Amino acid sequence: MHWVKLTDDELWHAIAQNTDELLKLLALDADIGANEYDKRPDLMRSHLKTINRIQRDYRSYAAELRRRYP
Repeated sequence: MHWVKLTDDELWHAIAQNTDELLKLLALDADIGANEYDKRPDLMRSHLKTINRIQRDYRSYAAELRRRYP
């Protein structure tokens, strides 16, 4: 519950950072060359872990903002 101690601006900034991180991850995935498909399963697993973390954080940040401003 570390997000409870964040200010509103810090929560919005964290949401923006998560969005940027997700967009960079998607861009990286799009740049995988045809000769790198043997690495794809491990890369996808790694990306899914990161996406799950971003999603959890985003939900926590948004829930905290909704709690503050019903």
